[in-house]
Amino acid sequence: MKAWFPLLLSAAVLTAGCSDDDIVNPANILGVTLGQTASAIVVGGTTTVPVTLTRGGGFTGTVNLTAENLPTGVTATFSPNAVAGSTNSSVLTLTAASTATAATSTITVRATGSNVTAGTATLPLTVSSSGLTLSASATTAMAAPGAATTIPIVINRIGTFTGDVTLSAEGLPTGVTAAFAPAIITGASRVTTLTLTAASTATAGLSTITIRGAGTGVGAQTQTIAFTVAPSATAGFGFFTSPAALTLQAGMSAASAITVSRQNNFAGTVQLAATGAPTGMTITFTPNPSTGTSIAFTVATTSATPAGVYVLPITGTSSGAANYMSTITVVVTAP
Repeated sequence: MKAWFPLLLSAAVLTAGCSDDDIVNPANILGVTLGQTASAIVVGGTTTVPVTLTRGGGFTGTVNLTAENLPTGVTATFSPNAVAGSTNSSVLTLTAASTATAATSTITVRATGSNVTAGTATLPLTVSSSGLTLSASATTAMAAPGAATTIPIVINRIGTFTGDVTLSAEGLPTGVTAAFAPAIITGASRVTTLTLTAASTATAGLSTITIRGAGTGVGAQTQTIAFTVAPSATAGFGFFTSPAALTLQAGMSAASAITVSRQNNFAGTVQLAATGAPTGMTITFTPNPSTGTSIAFTVATTSATPAGVYVLPITGTSSGAANYMSTITVVVTAP
């Protein structure tokens, strides 16, 4: 009996030193899939990568995401960082500081959780000192079946890159189409307008659409948009601007138009308001409020309006339907 006592004591000590988190059920396995096979980022810019999780063995716990082997000057954030059991997707945002070193490396995205085997995926990442950055003026958008919404896309050429940029949309849900105007941004141009149109047969739900900008000789850049096809019974109304981006000199004015889409016989008045305008800029809607489907608006500036790219939220309100929000991008150049 004495000979067995040290073995029993050792087993008890080992058992006491283990927590539930140290025990892995071999049936519980995490898988990680990235929305890109390779990515590129420009010094001073950002890029986004969709992340999809698969859960094996009935695992429903929270998954924590981390990025490893990041090159010097590059940081990574996940949205969300902790993925709950009812969710299987996240978005990785990579940001290169202005001091980041141009290089090529392979980063690892790791998914971990309690009582589950971790999953990993690798992503070749190129950091360059010349290229382009890409940003959408809104990272969330909504349209009811049979309606459309517009999102201005702004690109910025960095370093020696002066070439054309071609835009495309990936991950479109069934019944949703995308169109860019223009589809190719040439010369010194910086802005295009993305129109997302939901067919009358489009299924209500949320999806992640990836916007990709590519130029000859530089790495492609991406931006994700959370797009919702709203249940038509609750949408009430939506609207989009055409064009969704205006360019004007300080001291000048420019005009655009808003198309209001009305669902389920909604006939109420829609009141529009714009916020975030810089010094010297005013925005006028005509008519406002409106019971129709078309509203004109004018952007006016003074010589005191600072040059820059302004993404201005436009909110539509009505007593008979839920509020709706879109944006207009205004590029002001020096007089």
